[in-house]
This record gives sequence, C-alpha cells and structure tokens, in this order.
Amino acid sequence: MKLQRRNKIMIFSGAVFVIIGIVIIYWNIPYSPFKSSFDQNMKSRIYETAANEAICTQEEIDRLPEAFRKHCKYIGLVGSKKNNAVNVVFHDTKFVFDSNKGTILDMEYNLWLFCNKPFRSAFCKSSMFGVPFDGIDYCSDDKVGGMKGMVGKAIEIFDVHNEQMYKAGLISWLAEGACINPCILLSDYVTYEEIDSTQVKAKIDYNGVSGVGIFTFDEQGKLLSFESDERQVEEINGIMTPIGWKAKYGNYKEKDGVLIPGVMQAIKVYPDKELVYFDSNNIDIYYYK
Repeated sequence: MKLQRRNKIMIFSGAVFVIIGIVIIYWNIPYSPFKSSFDQNMKSRIYETAANEAICTQEEIDRLPEAFRKHCKYIGLVGSKKNNAVNVVFHDTKFVFDSNKGTILDMEYNLWLFCNKPFRSAFCKSSMFGVPFDGIDYCSDDKVGGMKGMVGKAIEIFDVHNEQMYKAGLISWLAEGACINPCILLSDYVTYEEIDSTQVKAKIDYNGVSGVGIFTFDEQGKLLSFESDERQVEEINGIMTPIGWKAKYGNYKEKDGVLIPGVMQAIKVYPDKELVYFDSNNIDIYYYK
C-alpha cells in the first residue's frame, strides 16, 4: 500500500515537473499568440493601405509656420517620400510600469503608425518576475482607445479602454509621427498656430476627436520636444485628473536622406515633478507604402 502511494506521489511529482518544464520552455520561445495576432492585424492594415508615390514639396512646406519651415530644412524633408505607414521598434526601452511603486521594466516596444489616416497601435514585450508580460496599445474606428495586458502568453489581466485613451492615441500619433515620419507635418488632419519663432501649437482633428499640443524647436530648427495638457489622465486621490505630457527628441541621425531622432523620451508632468516613464536610444525604423 505504501509502495503504491509512493509511486503515485512520484508520478504526480514527475507530471508537475514536466508541466513546469513545458511552461518555462513556452515562456522562453519567441512565439506569442498575442504577438502573432497583432502582427497579422498590422499586415492586413498594410495590405489595405494604398501606396503613396508622392514626395514632400517646397511649396507645401512654405505654407507651414516659420519654425516648421526651419525644421523641414534642417532635417532635409524636401523631396523625401510621403510614407503611408511606418514601423518603429524601440529596443531595450526603460518603462516605468508603476510610478507609485517605482516598477521599471526593460521592454521592446513595437509601434505602428499609419499616416494617410491617423492610426496608431503598438505591441510591448517584457517580463515581470520572470513571467512574460505582453501589452497592446490599440484604437478602433468607433473612437475607443485602450491597452490590454497579458501574462504568461496566455492570460489577459486587464483591458482598459475609453474615448480619452483614443484622444491620447491621436496626440501620440502626432508627437511620434512628426519626428519618425515627418511627412505627417503636411497632413490635412493637422493645423497650426504660430506662437513665436521657436514654438508652434498643433491640433490633430480626426474622426470627430481632436487634441492639441505645442512643438518646441531650437533656433536652427531642430525639433526638441512636444508637450500637451490633453493627453495624460491619471487617478489622483480617487479623481481622474489631467496631467501634463511631454515627448523629447535628440541625437538626430540620417534615415533614407532625412534626419530622424535616435533618442526619444516620454514624460509625465506632475505639479511637483516630471517623470521620464519611457526612455529609448536603440531604435529601428521601417517605412512602408
């Protein structure tokens, strides 16, 4: 009897170790069903996006505010192709997952921007305590934006979405696209109000939703930052409260004949402090259509 019990315990223990081994192997292989689904969705959207053979012209740039005209000259935008889609992979990104606890993740952030009509989505890959963590930033045509979080490549742990997050996605599209795929500066969905020789207020208006921010340049025309009071909302003392949001750009490098930032940061601006919650200096960019 004791031998039978011992055998059962050994069989059970062996089965547990096998299952744990399979799970660990699964966690460590590159495949993720969520990533596979995301990639397929982006491929479908590329397929449905019309190719664009147009180039950025001096005549179009001359209609922009002075600071943007200087910027377009600085980066060499005239004559460059108007790409309708861009994929940006931010490697080894430092991301503050929980600002209250100071939890920082090393993350790969795979961003897609479609530029003929504003659309933004991204897949982030990281791990928490050795367990894979996947996240998807998304938006939809019915004015809903949000983020999903999944652990262990199998379990969805949250899906937060609302119209404010859709607006945040449009503002991010403007801030990221302006430096990564600068032909969007000529988009019909973006309008400008000149503040002075180094600052321009920009408004993105699409699908009945709009957002505003301010671009800041140096005297030579280099784009330094974008700041908006409309993008970021956080719960403070139990109340959803707008806070400032800033994107910073630096270390410009040539890409397909145009200067593109090699360093990007995203910053939350609280009344008493600024928090750099997204920080990347290892970026690959791929243009499509």
